[in-house]
Amino acid sequence: MKKICISFVILMSVGTWSDVAMAKILWSCNAMTAQPAGIPIIRNKHVSSHGSVRFRAGRTGTVSLVCPVTSWSGPGYIRSLILTYRDGDGRQGPSRVVASLRRVRLSDGHIETLRNGTTDSNQSNAINSGPRGWASHQSARAGNVIGHVPDFNRYYYYVQITMTRRDAAVPIGAMGVSLMN
Repeated sequence: MKKICISFVILMSVGTWSDVAMAKILWSCNAMTAQPAGIPIIRNKHVSSHGSVRFRAGRTGTVSLVCPVTSWSGPGYIRSLILTYRDGDGRQGPSRVVASLRRVRLSDGHIETLRNGTTDSNQSNAINSGPRGWASHQSARAGNVIGHVPDFNRYYYYVQITMTRRDAAVPIGAMGVSLMN
């Protein structure tokens, strides 16, 4: 029975990763290259190293990062947002890592999050990274794709990563985000 359960878990994991591996990545941003936004800059809550951004030891609160989306060559619409994160208390905990695809209208500065353009480490279908590992989770699932064709002539685009940690012992971090079609 153990072999059957282990085989099922391995097959489910391979299926999930193969879907992500076959997708065409249009744009990506490593969290270390993102710009910190707001209070975290002043309070020095985070550390950037080893390809990721994490909370400093003993710190709690919120860290926000902004990843500017630049135009890409070639056609394509945005189907999904992928977030690679670490959430040590899993889906049930108060800590979380959220990524949202947003756009700013050039004519008046109006900001909006694109429909189905958010992914969250606390979503019920998110992959549980556990206390030590990293996981990737995408916003698109059946009936829930972004389906947006970017208009760089009328909008600026960015992905905002928000990490919230309530318990200083819980490892929380972001490695990066990608947009795929």
